Amino acid sequence: MEKGNKKKRELQNALKMLAIEKGYANVTMKDIGEYVGLSVGGLYHHYHDVEEVFMDLIASETGDVWENFSNVKSFGELMDALDVYFEAEKKELLGQVPSVNTLMYEYYFSKPEAERVVIMKESHNAVVSEMTKILKKVYADKKLFQRMSEHICIVLQGLTNLSFSGCISKKIIEDEFAMLKIYLKNNYDTMKGEQY
Repeated sequence: MEKGNKKKRELQNALKMLAIEKGYANVTMKDIGEYVGLSVGGLYHHYHDVEEVFMDLIASETGDVWENFSNVKSFGELMDALDVYFEAEKKELLGQVPSVNTLMYEYYFSKPEAERVVIMKESHNAVVSEMTKILKKVYADKKLFQRMSEHICIVLQGLTNLSFSGCISKKIIEDEFAMLKIYLKNNYDTMKGEQY
């Protein structure tokens, strides 16, 4: 990793940890600089404001997720990649590791309603688009993999929202992930059956 990119990841992590501790709206550039031992002037060499750090943080985190699926070419590889993803997601949902899920909502709701709606739609559409690209490698029916992408996103979003309430459990998460895998398998088997 390039030195500049390494420093940016460090600054993104600082924002994540600080925002988890004190809330996204309460984090300043000065806080981020102090967290990593960098002067404010040095910090501005990399970022101009907290929102810019946050946008890069989200891009980095989602890029890491999609990278896990980059080599998927078959149904078996999709299931293997999903197992890795689901295990990481389960830890986030249970609060076992720091997560940007809460921060994203804090960010969304820091915006006026009209802007928030646009940002949230764009975010949802970006996730559905990426999931669609992954499923397209395995499923042939365009309508099917688009519908499946929406379904996966709805389940994951529902689990995220449930995690905010404290009403989530390991069993709920594991059951939902198992049902998603059954849903994907049943659609794959149906598609294969139609090819014969």
